[in-house]
Amino acid sequence: MRKMLPWTLGLLSALAVMQGQTALNLQQEPACQTLQPASAGGPVPANPNVLLLRYLGRANYEVAYRGRVLLLDTYYDNSRLPYGERFGVKESDITRANAIIVGHTHFDHFGDAPPIAKRTGAPIFVGPLPVKYLESQGVPEKQIHVVRGGETIKQDGFVIQTALGIHMPIAPSDDAGFRELITTVNPLTEEEKAQLAEWRKGQSNGTRLAAAEDPNDPDNDTVHHGTIVYVLTFDDGFRLLYSDTSGVLSGGERVLADSIHASGGHIDLAILGYLQLGFSVPKAIKVTGTRVKVWDPRIFLPSHFHDGEKAELPDMPTAPLFEALRELTPNTRSIEPLYRSPICVNTKTDETFVGYYVH
Repeated sequence: MRKMLPWTLGLLSALAVMQGQTALNLQQEPACQTLQPASAGGPVPANPNVLLLRYLGRANYEVAYRGRVLLLDTYYDNSRLPYGERFGVKESDITRANAIIVGHTHFDHFGDAPPIAKRTGAPIFVGPLPVKYLESQGVPEKQIHVVRGGETIKQDGFVIQTALGIHMPIAPSDDAGFRELITTVNPLTEEEKAQLAEWRKGQSNGTRLAAAEDPNDPDNDTVHHGTIVYVLTFDDGFRLLYSDTSGVLSGGERVLADSIHASGGHIDLAILGYLQLGFSVPKAIKVTGTRVKVWDPRIFLPSHFHDGEKAELPDMPTAPLFEALRELTPNTRSIEPLYRSPICVNTKTDETFVGYYVH
């Protein structure tokens, strides 16, 4: 027994060191105690094992990890119609970014990318459609990184893998139905109607990214050629999946997910779209649930489920989705984010701190 004592003490000491490396009090991390985004002057996590997420409207998320700030989509609060959201962060507030990662380039996901890229010098990862627009807005060519799906891109501190996704199709009947719904339940004021007309005039004059697309031209199509799904693998192995649309599972997504799982890997945290223009909750749950099941993340957050106050759909209810996922993917924990509230993850244990509640 005496001969075993040094070995036992050594093992206990090693275990204590390991526990010290993984056990964190997330409530004491300063970056997890503020509503101020890291991209807008707020703190980044001091502990290298704390990843900070912050929801900034529509499908916008901020990721702050190991001294880096990544912007997932870029369209912020300027109180603009038709998709203005008033949640306390304006485009002009964003002063820090190490990368801008855009799922697709419809203006409500991409509209603020040019000025933020110029201000921060961050590279932009996008599909092929907006290249000429970015150049016309003065974004240097060296900052524009076109991805088409299937790439593996090494960055400082993380690797990006891409898959070609599918944008949520917008059937004419769905579009007409939701416009009628908004007119009935949340009509625009006369002033707002005038602002919307002015915005549409700007669209037709080509002063914004063109809305017209050609499905027969891969460089000018979003639905099947310009929607990108991203997997970010950080140097410590933590994986984050990001998609900003609610399209059906694509073949590229399945191939990438299967390749990660086949090599013994897993998705630690997934952000996937949850929206249906016909406002069919069962249909939206089926589409999002299928994608969550294939990716099988440990933590899931929805995107595009809350899209503002005017000229858009009401909120998609997350409770029915989360209840469905509880049965479909029982090992996945679902979190509904609030604007600007910190979501902090211990990347060694997947423990999360959301606002002021420990999970």
